[in-house]
Amino acid sequence: MKLPEKKVKKLIGMMNSLTQVKIPPMKPILEIFDMAMDEKTLDYLLRVGTEEHTLRDLKKLYIRMYGRADYNANWENFWKEIYEMSFLIPGEEDSEKFLLATIFPGWIELSVSGPLNNKRAAIIEKFMTFWDLLRRVNIAPIRMLTDIQGMRELKTNEPHMSTFLSTGKKAVPLNEPLTSEHQVRTAGDVYELLARHKDQLSVMNCICRTHKQISGGGDCSYGLPIEGCINIGPLSRQLVDNGISRRLTYEEACNLIEDFEKKGCIHTLFHYGSSTDKEAINICNCCNDCCLLYSSYQKGYISKVFVKSFYSPQMIDESRCTGCNKCGKYCATGATYYDKEAKKLVFDYDSCVGCGQCVTQCAFDVRKMVPDERPVFAKTRKRA
Repeated sequence: MKLPEKKVKKLIGMMNSLTQVKIPPMKPILEIFDMAMDEKTLDYLLRVGTEEHTLRDLKKLYIRMYGRADYNANWENFWKEIYEMSFLIPGEEDSEKFLLATIFPGWIELSVSGPLNNKRAAIIEKFMTFWDLLRRVNIAPIRMLTDIQGMRELKTNEPHMSTFLSTGKKAVPLNEPLTSEHQVRTAGDVYELLARHKDQLSVMNCICRTHKQISGGGDCSYGLPIEGCINIGPLSRQLVDNGISRRLTYEEACNLIEDFEKKGCIHTLFHYGSSTDKEAINICNCCNDCCLLYSSYQKGYISKVFVKSFYSPQMIDESRCTGCNKCGKYCATGATYYDKEAKKLVFDYDSCVGCGQCVTQCAFDVRKMVPDERPVFAKTRKRA
């Protein structure tokens, strides 16, 4: 059904107020709202607002809006739909309270990343029509303006996401005890993060690899499975409850992380409000073939690569380089590669997200990863 556009735009504004990543109310986004909810749900979420609420408070709000008789007859199914679509998610500070979800990253991928059905496939396809606009508008003036804005954000805002190392292969460890803050934010310590949430871990389908398959692109060329996004904390419990995500033990999660890294993944951590000063909720295991973030970047979409990195590669002995260019194949942003003509390694520090793949994939001790906490914005490439 078509929802009142004015109301939808108001809800979009509320959702955007909770995140640094603002999704504009363009036609494909408005159509996704039409596909995802009815007007009763829309009205209810508008009344919920941007504050956190207990389930008891949410029930009382429903009764005030629709009456006791309607509550007795319809509340259970109404709440089930809201819960399953992840319109409301556990709060950052209090898992017993619920908060309006953001759009993307947010309820779109959280609602469609379960076992594929017609509704989920339709929402994914519609979202991709919006995402493709990021490539179509990549013309010189817009590219220049967005890059200026991105460089300004380096100085004024927390990055939208973090990149982690996992095994720490050839990495220099930090010589200090881990605090709870370090456990969330220190690269190379992804296993500490998993351990801290070991009772609330799960894995769901990757929206990017799902789209690649349903659009006829086939399987991931890196050999990565559809199940690739690891959820952590109270949100993981909700996603397991509603059948989106599959529960994991700590050991299973560690094995996945190790396998994903060997195959070329960038461990990208998402946070509440898409801000790295907030709690972590999801570890996306991204690749250069399927990922909306990195694959799109390489194809010349307007850059959304604004991350907090904690490590960078340091040269040990360039003479050990054989020129195989595996570093270039696996680098998420093209920050490093082997230049065959110059017969040397190229490295652009400003574009490096510190994922460690140039070290993980190299068979020789050419480089090592060293601690280097910094924000990174990768400037938009020209459209391919």
